[in-house]
Amino acid sequence: MLARCFVASLVAPVVSAANAIPVSRELAGQSLVSSNAGNPPCAALEAAGLRDRLLVPTDAAYEPQINTWWAANTRLRPWCLVLPQTVDEVSLILKTLSNAGEGAGDWHIAIRSGSHSTTGGNNIVNGVAIDLSHMNSTEYDEASSLARVYTGARWESVYSHLAGVNRSVVGGRDGTVGVGGFLLGGGYSFYSPKLGFGCDSVVNYEVVLGNGTIVQANESAHSDLYRALKGGHSNFGLVTRFDMATIPARNLWYELRYLANNYSSVVADVAADFANHDESLGDNALVTWVSFNSTISPVTTASTIYVNVEGNPHVETSYDAIRRLPSLLSESVSLPLTQAAAASGSGEGTWSTGSSGTYKNNPAILRNTIRVHEDLARNLTSAIGVDSFSTFFFMQPLPSYMGSIGKQRGGNVLGLDSLRDNAIIWTAGVSVSSNEADFALARALLQEASAQIQAFAASEDGVVDFIYLNYAGAEQDPLGSYGAEQVEFMRDVAARYDPAGVFQRRVPGGFKISRVV
Repeated sequence: MLARCFVASLVAPVVSAANAIPVSRELAGQSLVSSNAGNPPCAALEAAGLRDRLLVPTDAAYEPQINTWWAANTRLRPWCLVLPQTVDEVSLILKTLSNAGEGAGDWHIAIRSGSHSTTGGNNIVNGVAIDLSHMNSTEYDEASSLARVYTGARWESVYSHLAGVNRSVVGGRDGTVGVGGFLLGGGYSFYSPKLGFGCDSVVNYEVVLGNGTIVQANESAHSDLYRALKGGHSNFGLVTRFDMATIPARNLWYELRYLANNYSSVVADVAADFANHDESLGDNALVTWVSFNSTISPVTTASTIYVNVEGNPHVETSYDAIRRLPSLLSESVSLPLTQAAAASGSGEGTWSTGSSGTYKNNPAILRNTIRVHEDLARNLTSAIGVDSFSTFFFMQPLPSYMGSIGKQRGGNVLGLDSLRDNAIIWTAGVSVSSNEADFALARALLQEASAQIQAFAASEDGVVDFIYLNYAGAEQDPLGSYGAEQVEFMRDVAARYDPAGVFQRRVPGGFKISRVV
């Protein structure tokens, strides 16, 4: 069985794609009387006929549902949760909440797909959370070879369903990650060196606008909205379904290795080599990271995952240098993507935060990043205790040709088609298991470490102005990093499709184009 590992996200149990159970009062243990008196938005939803889709704090199922959010710091308690099951119900919900009025108080709306983001967009205290976890099915259309993937699905269930018809899609590596947030932020995948970001495989979006209107966005209808949704996050509407191009389902060749940290320089060199790959080696994906977790090792470790998406174990790459090193743990296996996704994940139920940046492919920057991680692990050990936290710093190749893949597949707003240098996406995460005070300290130390890495990269003329949204910290500006042209385009699209500013003012969480300077 594959070891559980930290894989590629600051990322609630999987809800089966085949088991979207209606939320009735009997099933949800709801109160028999209304609990929404004096609560305008929840009362408005109830008046609209949606009581059987609501969970309020007096309902027995409310607290268990809150505990399905991934991180402790996102397990907030809104005035009510509303769990739609169809696009028409989403339309009614948005129309109702938009017309409920803001009053003199300050209440807002959050939207939850998979709930792995820790940047404040998927839950709320003063307001309503739209929980899309019951919109979790996957359908395959044989005539078009498209998968219709609903926004609340998790990637493990998507892969499992499509494997039944020998198809797959470019999706998340961690099986518990939700479809919606992953694709709206771009979506880095094992298939990215070959097929680009996950959003580049979307051929149509079903979108509910702020006034409740349902539209289809693709290359021929609402093409501006179509492009803006490819990396533009929750700024234009609520996407209920992604129609995705599929690929044949093949077993991956998958190698996982945990190494002593004294081999981290070799790991950095291999990551740098993979970032210099051209498209002829696009079948080969690499994830590298350094981490500290006292339940795994008393010291920091350097680790890698190598994947050949065609299932070929015999391709000659610089990964051979890793294979020659002694491993603390290693596994090499042919396996389906469903199994690889099921074996990946970390940190559920802890307080979690992250940060990200992109840097030119300079080994000196990678080695400095590893040194900063060592310092961070020591500082956290001294400040909150060795058993209270875990860390990881990911270094993932971003060859310059990946920008052209997006352009060839309909365009996106990530701004990478102008990328001139091969690069590395750096991602950091800290999880804290003790208490919120320790978490606040850990978050501050991580922000300090991030600033140190940025400063060193700048001294090497190595900063690339791209922050991958799905890995960004709440204090960062990923949308602004896409470039002035993309920012202006997204602003225009938001104004055109959401003139009332519902997704800027009423759904304020996450990264908003209206807040880009």
